Amino acid sequence: MAGLRESIQTNRKLLIATIALVTVLIGFLGKFYIDQKRENQSLKLKLMLMSENRKTPKAWSELTRKAPVASTSALVVKAPEAAIEAETVTTEAQIALSEQDTQTLAVKLDEQMRRVRDLDAAALDNNISIADEIISREPDSYSAYKAKLISLLTKEGKFNLEADDSEIEGLLESMAQFNFTSDSVARREAALISNANSEREGIEMQIEDLSAEREALEVQLEGLDPNSAEFTNLNTQIQSLERRQGELLGMVENLGARVSDQSAQLANEDVIEIPFMRMLAKNDYEGVIANAQSFIEQFPNSPSGYFYLTKALELQGNREEALNVIQNSTLPGDTQTSFIQRLESESKEDPKAYWQKLDF
Repeated sequence: MAGLRESIQTNRKLLIATIALVTVLIGFLGKFYIDQKRENQSLKLKLMLMSENRKTPKAWSELTRKAPVASTSALVVKAPEAAIEAETVTTEAQIALSEQDTQTLAVKLDEQMRRVRDLDAAALDNNISIADEIISREPDSYSAYKAKLISLLTKEGKFNLEADDSEIEGLLESMAQFNFTSDSVARREAALISNANSEREGIEMQIEDLSAEREALEVQLEGLDPNSAEFTNLNTQIQSLERRQGELLGMVENLGARVSDQSAQLANEDVIEIPFMRMLAKNDYEGVIANAQSFIEQFPNSPSGYFYLTKALELQGNREEALNVIQNSTLPGDTQTSFIQRLESESKEDPKAYWQKLDF
């Protein structure tokens, strides 16, 4: 009996040890799988973007271009405007997406994407459905993939409704299959997140302020004697404001041209940066660090890896390590300067609000 009891205890210890070993092994394999998944996302996209066998996107303008309306001399009886609006809304709601022509869907999606940050969850879902329908008909429409991605990420960030990782990865991989270097139309199609957005918005705010100031001066001009000193003084101020407005409008145009010229590079880096942004938004700093370090090892001249490695370390509170990354980077001079400027300009931004920068 004693021997049997001793054998049972021995077997129990062996079973416990086996369970413990299996648990440790599962944990190790699980961590290895997660780390591999983190490391491979951005690297896989970068390698896809370096492939020569990529397709040229179909211009969004080809899908949204409206056909000319035929003129008619027949008398048209117009219904009250409110009635027309109500009838249109009802009709659109009743017609299935599959029954609407591509141009109608593209125009609707384009209008929605211009104010995507203001949409509710239902409207974002509608965007996604429209984008899916367009993609099914026009698989080379890069902008349809872009609209779906931005709608998914806006929904995730704004309403805390987590997007399916595999769906996001699939979209990014589809977008990475396009080539934007072949012509200017394709390059304009490429811009996903323009770092020039905040700069452009600042210039446009200055233009609005100048317009308001000029309008106020023009009101003061009314009723004044054109030969008076006051009239001359106000008119001089107005002309000065108009010149400044012209200069700022030129800056906006130059900014747009610069973004267009650089959009192929912007597209490459921006598609790659989405996985980093999502991990930062979820406070997955270890994931960002592992991803960024692997990225830097293979692409030491790309600023994306350095930027997100530095951001993750700073958010972890490892300020000294973050400074070492900046000081020890192997980026070329101009790229290093842009990298540091970006760190400074985005230092106070909330990583969870990254979706607000996504630009269609």
